[in-house]
Amino acid sequence: MARAQWLPARGDLAGIALALAIGALAVSLTRVLPASPLLSDVLLALAFGALITNVRPLRSLVGIAPPGEEREADRYATGLRFVGKWVLRLSIVLMGLKLQAKIFGASELLVLGMVAAASIPSVFFVAHAVAAPLGVRRPLGDLLAGGTMICGASAVNALAPVVGARREEQGVAIGAVFLFSVVALVAFHPIATLVGLDAAHAGLWSGLAVNDLSSAVAVGQQMGDAGGAMAAAAKSSRIVLMAPMLIVLSLMRRRAAPGADVGKRALDQLPGFLLGYAALAIARALVDRFAPSSRAAAAVLEGNRLVVDVLMATVTASIGLHLEGRRLIASGWRALAVGGVASAWMAALTLTMVTLAARGAMTTAALVGAGSLTAAALAYRAKAGPRAEVRLVKERYAASEALTVAEASLLLDRLDHEGHLDDAALRRVLRLLQPSIGELIPVRASPLAHGVGCRWATFWEGASGWALVAVCRDPGSATPIHAHPHRLLGKSIEGTLEELRFAVVSDGRLRLVERKELTHGDLVETDGLATPHLVRALGDHHAIDMQLRGPESGLPGKRWQELDTVDYAHLAIGAEVITRAEIDDRPGQSGDGAAAGRLPQAAPS
Repeated sequence: MARAQWLPARGDLAGIALALAIGALAVSLTRVLPASPLLSDVLLALAFGALITNVRPLRSLVGIAPPGEEREADRYATGLRFVGKWVLRLSIVLMGLKLQAKIFGASELLVLGMVAAASIPSVFFVAHAVAAPLGVRRPLGDLLAGGTMICGASAVNALAPVVGARREEQGVAIGAVFLFSVVALVAFHPIATLVGLDAAHAGLWSGLAVNDLSSAVAVGQQMGDAGGAMAAAAKSSRIVLMAPMLIVLSLMRRRAAPGADVGKRALDQLPGFLLGYAALAIARALVDRFAPSSRAAAAVLEGNRLVVDVLMATVTASIGLHLEGRRLIASGWRALAVGGVASAWMAALTLTMVTLAARGAMTTAALVGAGSLTAAALAYRAKAGPRAEVRLVKERYAASEALTVAEASLLLDRLDHEGHLDDAALRRVLRLLQPSIGELIPVRASPLAHGVGCRWATFWEGASGWALVAVCRDPGSATPIHAHPHRLLGKSIEGTLEELRFAVVSDGRLRLVERKELTHGDLVETDGLATPHLVRALGDHHAIDMQLRGPESGLPGKRWQELDTVDYAHLAIGAEVITRAEIDDRPGQSGDGAAAGRLPQAAPS
């Protein structure tokens, strides 16, 4: 039985242990040092990881390679990737037990609901309206908006696999949103005093506008005891909104296959870890309602809090270990600009509405909120709509910058529509393709068989007949000798593959002419029925490759069955294999094309 992908292999342990050690150190330091809103375990973990990977003596001491796209060069690579995928998802699920909303009076609850309804979505619109003209990728804009809207680093880490962000973008976003929490510590108290807010309303403003929980409470406490209590209550209620935010953005950012009925199949579009998060959030609400004084429940919740803190710090440490100083500097100022505008908008809008409400002008506050939300939505539509997204992707392509699967799919679709999808463009897109966090989950979890130990998923299909497909192969699996009824350009993304190529000697006789090992980033091309080959997945990890499949030839694929047992691991170049040729009836090989790789939830209704 194949090992489940969410279980670590022996080769993953070094990377997991390194990230866990850094995360545990960061959490321990925040507990032994004097409490301060300026001291965050995730920020420490991020800093420690970045320090190790960017300071040569420390990097040499640990034995870690300089950061790259996926850090395939050292023994920590697969473990850090495991942390970024599966440990992150586990920590998000367990975060559901941390949700707790305080009880407000009717008037405070009305103000909170009105202000949040206007400020939170408008911050999202404003962040993207600023990000698009600056050339900031949409996923990074999502992280900066989410961290500002909800709860800083926790929201950034939770959003990353949902919106397809990269690890370095997580690090940049965490640093940016935390910086503006520090700014709030200095600026909010004098501003609240200047406009004449009482302690309770000043605390309400702090809870609504400051993104980090500890900073929000600290800012509120500056206003007085009532301000601290109100800030904690408002901030806790705002955190509750993380679940619907994750669900909404999951549906917004999921690209369905042509003909997909996303609305009808919304539940199928949600990542499984979000359902786990929601289930534990409901469980926490039930505990708070029916067993608020239970010692056993309190012990479980306290233990869960510690586990989540350590796991989140571990994930953030793995992000820091991927942060390259030059890239951070190159992208940091843009992220700071987006985060700064989003934070300023959040602070100004919430301050205006809370001040009006405190003075009894509830109708005016509501009108200000509605007008601001409308203006932000119009700015988003003008600056960050579909045309802006296409423009940004084309600019990244022209500058030879890495493309995610979503970006590559969008670009391929535009090039196909414009008639510019030639061989040079296809090869270039494939070279630039670097899947981001969470984008390959559909193929990892795909129920679509593509032979023994192999499954696949189609991400894009064009009118010209080209398609973008991902194939996931179980460790030790091998295809039969086969030839495709279409051209194929492939790129190894994860794991190690070995391709064996054969020449047809005569009917039933094949000669091995080439053996090639394919690791991360290696490219390969086959020429349809003229290229009989066999692919093996080496090692103890799943192997994933992305493929651009050319138009179908109209003929079925071919498969050669050995008449005698063959040891392909040791078959020498020039050796011949006696076979029987037959039609390849595997999905996608018998002439049915890439449509066979559509996942069930993306099938036409």
